[in-house]
Amino acid sequence: MKPLKGGGKGKTKAAKVAKKVTQKATGLKKQMTRERKMVQGKAEKVTAQKNVLIQKLKEELARKERWFKENLLEFKNKADAKIKEKTEKLAAQKDVLFQKLKNELAEKEKIIRESEKILKETAKNAGNEIVELKKKMDQSVLDLKSKAGAEIKKLKEEVEVKGQALRGKGTEIEEYRKAAEGKIFELQAKVKEYAAKLLPGETERTGLVTFKGNPLTLLGPEMKVGDKAPGFQVLDNSLQPKALESFKGQIKIISAVPSLDTPVCNLETRRFNEEAGKLPGQVVILTISMDLPFAQARWCAAAGVEKVKTFSDYKDRSFGLAYGVLIKELNLLARTVFIVDEQDVIRYVEMVPEIAQEPDYEGVLNAVRALL
Repeated sequence: MKPLKGGGKGKTKAAKVAKKVTQKATGLKKQMTRERKMVQGKAEKVTAQKNVLIQKLKEELARKERWFKENLLEFKNKADAKIKEKTEKLAAQKDVLFQKLKNELAEKEKIIRESEKILKETAKNAGNEIVELKKKMDQSVLDLKSKAGAEIKKLKEEVEVKGQALRGKGTEIEEYRKAAEGKIFELQAKVKEYAAKLLPGETERTGLVTFKGNPLTLLGPEMKVGDKAPGFQVLDNSLQPKALESFKGQIKIISAVPSLDTPVCNLETRRFNEEAGKLPGQVVILTISMDLPFAQARWCAAAGVEKVKTFSDYKDRSFGLAYGVLIKELNLLARTVFIVDEQDVIRYVEMVPEIAQEPDYEGVLNAVRALL
């Protein structure tokens, strides 16, 4: 069989093509190998950098953990020290406060004991005075009765004598008898009047004031504008007696209150103390209550009240009975304001209907200004 024409050339051309393909494939393989090595190198480099960074982060974290632990202990020690210091300070303050309260309690107990002693002595003296006064009254009444009886007997004898002498003169005897009886009644009335003066009764008045809605009874007469101001005797903060005459020639604002230790009385007395500084020297403001003089002095010192003069009526109830403001149920003074002029004439009276309410300050001040 004959070979195809041109067959040798075809093989040569194919071999060349195959060779080029092989060379190209080899080149590509080498290039891929280089690129793979390059990528692998880069990967190794990145891995190394990552490991270095992770190591740095671990070291930084460990360092911060050590710092935190060290500083945490320091902070804890400082906090414990501050807590201990404050605890000791509070304990010291507590001891000081406790001692202060203890001293105040002891002082109050002392005041209470002194007050009880004074009250006992006062009650004893009052009881003795009442017994003595009753004896005098009984004796005076007996004397008056004896005297009246003697005069009545004498009159009866005179009537009998005149009756015998004027027998038959019925009209004249009847007139004389009536005159004698009138004189007898007059003598009996004088006996009663004298007995009343020796031991006067306490007039009771109701329906005038209340305390938190509850009606109260007032002892003593009603004071009206135009009345002559009755005399009284009270005690100042030094236990010295003071009377209405002590303020002769002055305009007197007299504020009667239940107790300085109550909120409304506190407000009222502070307000009058403030107003006292604005009034001329001829006007004096007197606050009278049933508080003990010791309590009044202590309250004035604590409240800074210096212009208002405070007085106690606890001993004799002289002011309360004289001005008709003594509360029977409470043995306290009703909230009342009187204005007494220089001639001791009452020019203004305000009895507050509800004890727990304040008086009309402007009404009081306007009434005082009208007298200036």
